[in-house]
Amino acid sequence: MSPVKDSRAPRSGRHAAASSTDTVIPVSNFEDRVLPWVRRNILICVLVPTVVAFFLLTINDFMSQFFSELVGLLPLPALSSPITFGSTFGRVLAATLFVVLIVKVFRLKLADLGMIRESRLRAWFVGVGLGFAGVTVILLINVVVGAVQISSVFDAGTLWILPLAAVFFAFQGFVEELLFRFYLIPAYAAKLTVAGAIGLSSILFAYIHINNPNLTVFGMVNLVLYGVVFGVMYWRTGNAWFVAGWHSGWNFVLAMIYGSHVSGNVLPGSLLSSTPSGSELLNGGAFGLEGSVLSTLLGIAIIVWCIKTNPESNLGLFTRPSKPTRALA
Repeated sequence: MSPVKDSRAPRSGRHAAASSTDTVIPVSNFEDRVLPWVRRNILICVLVPTVVAFFLLTINDFMSQFFSELVGLLPLPALSSPITFGSTFGRVLAATLFVVLIVKVFRLKLADLGMIRESRLRAWFVGVGLGFAGVTVILLINVVVGAVQISSVFDAGTLWILPLAAVFFAFQGFVEELLFRFYLIPAYAAKLTVAGAIGLSSILFAYIHINNPNLTVFGMVNLVLYGVVFGVMYWRTGNAWFVAGWHSGWNFVLAMIYGSHVSGNVLPGSLLSSTPSGSELLNGGAFGLEGSVLSTLLGIAIIVWCIKTNPESNLGLFTRPSKPTRALA
């Protein structure tokens, strides 16, 4: 079954209902995400959101570091990892505050950010499962051809970090998607085309990773590409939970199950260890599987599928939304 079938029922109002209950995840019209922005000027739709997004990203990192150091003063299990009780709490708190701030300052509703009520958990878990599947396929191909060596590094003494890491990555992925997809793309799309909005947000998304260790040219290309992937997913489904779940599932499985580099970083406490061996074109080298040509091919396939299956009623990639007209009495 396709994860995102559409009933293509006619819309009724600003937040039209998602597709019928026979879908795996609810899909709603992306134009409904853009409509709150179309009457605002280019300053409010482009410049201000960009500044706000980078400011909040800085606050996110600060809160993670602050609470990590604060909780580090307590007698809790220690592990040399950026994933701690404090850093996880900081990301949870930041995500909550950011949603409230964006909604209040820009006079939006949660639905305007793709946070629709229907089947939220199901949509998120479907996204997590597909992210898991995508990473697994790439890894298995590398293992079969000998480009990655797998070994067990399981340590019962550090097993506690897995559920903590699951929460950490859930909110880490959500914050990045909130700022660079759910918030920026609709705002940009009100003055640019959807394609232009996705492209600009993807470049900004890649830019925030520019200081990651072991970054390669191909790794940077894939960072931009996956910004497009998540952007097109959001345009295709209008569902924030699904997109955030995919992002978080991908990162968690890659880091904590398979023990591979995540954008150049290796985190302790994983169940397995994935060591590159051979062709860096296939395994991504020290940057990890996100720098693999297999990740590139998967990303292109997802983009093509989203474009090919997008319902006709949605706002097109190369069209700008028209301003709503007032109904005559």
